[in-house]
Amino acid sequence: MKKFKFLTIVFVFVAFSCSKESNDSTNDDEVIGFVGLKDIANVKGKFIGNLMRDGFFNNHQIYGGSTDYLLKTEYNALVTGNKLKMSNILRNRPQDPFNITIYDLNTYNIDRFVDYANQNSMKKRGHVLIWYNQIPSWLEQESPNWTSEQIYRFSESYIKALVGYTKGKIDEWDVLNEAIVNNGYRTGTWYDVVNSQSNDNGDIGYEFFFHSLFKWAREADENVKLFYNDFGAENFGSAKNNTLIDLVLSMKNTHSTPIDGVGLQAHFKINQLSNSFINGMGETIYFFGLHNLIVNLTELDIRICNGDSQTIDDQGEFYKKIVETAFSYDNCNTILIWGPSDNDSWINSHYPGCGQATPHDENFLKKPAYYGIKQALEEL
Repeated sequence: MKKFKFLTIVFVFVAFSCSKESNDSTNDDEVIGFVGLKDIANVKGKFIGNLMRDGFFNNHQIYGGSTDYLLKTEYNALVTGNKLKMSNILRNRPQDPFNITIYDLNTYNIDRFVDYANQNSMKKRGHVLIWYNQIPSWLEQESPNWTSEQIYRFSESYIKALVGYTKGKIDEWDVLNEAIVNNGYRTGTWYDVVNSQSNDNGDIGYEFFFHSLFKWAREADENVKLFYNDFGAENFGSAKNNTLIDLVLSMKNTHSTPIDGVGLQAHFKINQLSNSFINGMGETIYFFGLHNLIVNLTELDIRICNGDSQTIDDQGEFYKKIVETAFSYDNCNTILIWGPSDNDSWINSHYPGCGQATPHDENFLKKPAYYGIKQALEEL
């Protein structure tokens, strides 16, 4: 009887494999024996990750389970798109916004993210603790009337509650997101008053406030990696790159801020890329490495827009060059792609006339971008 069961299993296995090959000849490596990007990355000691978009977060069987399959088989790191942002974590106004506790947080979002990543042996990136954007409506209404001391107390209690809850669950946090512009600090934010009014300790200015965010996060979890995250600062020597370097090094050297690394978002338009630009990104990674800072690419995509002369083959070459350049430095161990497939990318809704930004097309088939990433990983 045992022999009969074994033969039946073998028959089903072979039949499935043959059916898979006949129906999808362009993806023969996805039958038994398939090696995903994560398998190569694991061998190389690197993390290649992707995004847990809202639709998938709410329904793991969206697109017939195709997104779920891609995430599980291809990636060993995971980040959320919106679900861990303040607008979702603190949607309802706490009874005391200056003394936030774990019970004020929407921990369902956290637990669902952590559980999925753990089930699939993925590194977990928390995005994001403090950002000027996507805040709850009640905070948007009330914060213009708060004092600097109230901004400090709110931010401290929020960070300590959230990072305290995720202690030992999340591996790294974007503590602060997009706080600079080309030539200085971003203004017009809900926390602006900290730059013009001192708190009760006499502290004033954006920089000390930003330092405090990292300090509070470290007090809540002594082991989690803490990052500053931003876009458009990848190319060494550019205006925003200089501002980024000034902020990070000033926090680290002047205030002894417990910052572990910098996240370069790496949202790129294909006609803006060149080998020299990508080499400039490598110089940025190298520079921060000299100061004992990690640099990871945290939101990588390459969009192609109407009128661009480059093709998806060119895109594949750029993906390859970016991955091999970033991972050639010891202080870069993670690259996160911002979207599992072209039909589940933020580009489609935010950049009219643009798309095709991810390594898988709208039918979940591998593009040259995928094979570019794979080759770069194999050649590390």
